[in-house]
Amino acid sequence: MTDKNTQSVVRKDDAELASRIKDTLVPHVDIREDKDMVVLFADLPGVDRDGLDVHIDKDVLQIYGRRAIRPDAKTGGSYTEMPARDYYRAFTIGEEVEREHISAQLTNGVLKVVLPKSERAKPKKITIKCA
Repeated sequence: MTDKNTQSVVRKDDAELASRIKDTLVPHVDIREDKDMVVLFADLPGVDRDGLDVHIDKDVLQIYGRRAIRPDAKTGGSYTEMPARDYYRAFTIGEEVEREHISAQLTNGVLKVVLPKSERAKPKKITIKCA
């Protein structure tokens, strides 16, 4: 799995996506892999479920998060040192990922995306027969 530069992901005919990712932040991502799956952990502080979009287009997994500033209900105002900027990150995924079984979960600003491997991509032990 390789990290894609956002400019290479945007197609010329996709002006809407280009406008969405302009001036976005690149979230930090941890990637863990074992024989059954690849798991991505993306740091998206301030992003809630409504502001999150995770999808696959062809072989590109795209993560887009919108961080909204909400005024404090008690004081009526807000102060923040982290601006309401968006997050965007894209990854190229191979054929070894079972796209139908991909899952995502957002907990406390950390997005976990589980990419299960197909049976074909999992390592197999070959038994040796002796004559």
